[in-house]
Amino acid sequence: MAEQTAIPEATEVLEADGETCATLTPLIRATIRPLDSGSVLVVRTDDPAARAGVPAWSRLTGNELVATVEEDDGHTRFYLRKK
Repeated sequence: MAEQTAIPEATEVLEADGETCATLTPLIRATIRPLDSGSVLVVRTDDPAARAGVPAWSRLTGNELVATVEEDDGHTRFYLRKK
């Protein structure tokens, strides 16, 4: 059984309903840029492709993907800690 990761408190929330991965990752970059190092950005999206795209973006940029929460209504919340 997978170990449960604690959900961190959010510094900032990005509601990104209707955004595709092509527009979502630039929005994430623009939103996380002014945050202090160690801050947590929560991204909530309804794009199923984000389940692969956001973790890939995290690996490429070095910002830590702390937790992913799949919600019952088809949304996913990603908790990203700024490097």
